[in-house]
Amino acid sequence: MLRRVCASVARTTSAPAMQAVRSMSTALNVHRDSDVNNKETPFEFSQEDYKEIETITAKYPKNYRRAAVLPLLHMAQERNNGWLSLSAMNKVASVLDMAPMRVYEVATFYTMYQRQPIGKHNIQVCTTTPCMVRGGYEILETIEQHLGIKCGESTPDMQFHLMEVECLGACTNAPMIQIDGPVCKNMFYEDLTKESTIAILEKLKKDEEPQMGPQNGRKNSMGIQGKTTLLEDPPGPFCREI
Repeated sequence: MLRRVCASVARTTSAPAMQAVRSMSTALNVHRDSDVNNKETPFEFSQEDYKEIETITAKYPKNYRRAAVLPLLHMAQERNNGWLSLSAMNKVASVLDMAPMRVYEVATFYTMYQRQPIGKHNIQVCTTTPCMVRGGYEILETIEQHLGIKCGESTPDMQFHLMEVECLGACTNAPMIQIDGPVCKNMFYEDLTKESTIAILEKLKKDEEPQMGPQNGRKNSMGIQGKTTLLEDPPGPFCREI
């Protein structure tokens, strides 16, 4: 009986089937040298970057300087056209006096670090439960069809990259996407429809910044009935000025 159960599980969780379900940044779990991504790939922080690095590391005790690895990896990714090369990670390790493997462990854990070249506008579609029931997969399919790519791919002109992500914390305004890149810089776009999603993509094709937040006229996360409580100024006591 146990053998039959194990065999059934093995058939239903085969590698090709699992890969077909999800295509996230975790797809690349190991590094493979390529012509564009190896330890010799040029990368260097600018003098202005080093000043910013000193500002960041000054927030931590000297013996915890390595705690700045997350913001420095974000900085390196931003300076490297939206992705982290092996040489960029090695530079962060050198700046923070860390073993390179420690930096690799961080970069492979968090899905917001991209370790291969991707398109300029990184579109991250949330498909966790609230977004899923509100049409998250329809938004994903709309983007795939409009850009002519599949999840996990970049457009041939390297203008767009598409990925599926876990909850981004805007469940009330589902479905939603987050877009990273030189124009949007990780802004949220919420209450999406197929039409509003395409409109956002068309703006980005012109390097124009779409209006962030809800796309249906909603104010922040206010309900469809409008404001129903706190209709007058609160009576206090108020917070003291600091």
